[in-house]
Amino acid sequence: MKVVNSEEMKQIDKLTISDYGIPSLVLMERAGLAVASKIKEFFPPKKVLIVAGRGNNGGDGLVVARILHNWGYRVKAIILANEEELSQDCKKQYEIARHFGFEIEFSQTPTERDLHEAIIVDAIFGTGLNKPINDSLLKIFSKINDSKMPVVAVDIPSGVSADTGEIFGNAIRATYTVTFGLPKRGHFLYPGAAFTGKLFIEDIGFDRKLLESKDLKVNLIEREMVSKILPPRERYSHKGDYGHVLVVAGSTGKTGAAIM
Repeated sequence: MKVVNSEEMKQIDKLTISDYGIPSLVLMERAGLAVASKIKEFFPPKKVLIVAGRGNNGGDGLVVARILHNWGYRVKAIILANEEELSQDCKKQYEIARHFGFEIEFSQTPTERDLHEAIIVDAIFGTGLNKPINDSLLKIFSKINDSKMPVVAVDIPSGVSADTGEIFGNAIRATYTVTFGLPKRGHFLYPGAAFTGKLFIEDIGFDRKLLESKDLKVNLIEREMVSKILPPRERYSHKGDYGHVLVVAGSTGKTGAAIM
């Protein structure tokens, strides 16, 4: 499986929309359904708080809110922006969500009451984050982390660089992360990897040729890949039956690596 950075994933999105003709709102619907389905798998209907940003990650979160509301969860969505600041697709999802009757609030921060006994969905930032986060958002991240409530991150935990795993001041510590198409480098590189929780990679309709392109240079080492390299061994055998290794290495004063 390939592992991508934010620009590579952006290009896959762009080609899917422009060349394949799949509208961005369709991809958003499928992403939201993938996240909602994971929540349904792990949690019975209960209180859910969607914390959404102004961009398309926030739009994904509003889809999650709408679907879970239909499935009987007690949903509230908090959008950390003003309506006029929403991206085009996020605004469309907000306009759709308003008809479903669950609570949507434009707010600067969730309250303790909002967070209490809730499943929290982190839909604040997506994979495009590449700059420091302002203090008010950092305080929200701390408040969510301090609540000790389960957190489901949409695509990547907010505050984590998808490219390097860098933490931009602070990040939301996810219990589960649901990402789309391919995993991102920040899911595996520390310190960001420590915030990812259990990672799920969901198919939302990208062409397999795009996901397996030779232009994507980083691969995830998986069990299947390693098993092809290692020859089968008899169950009743000794390591010495399979040969020996001679290491010729280590100049004076630099023998540590050779010994290891």
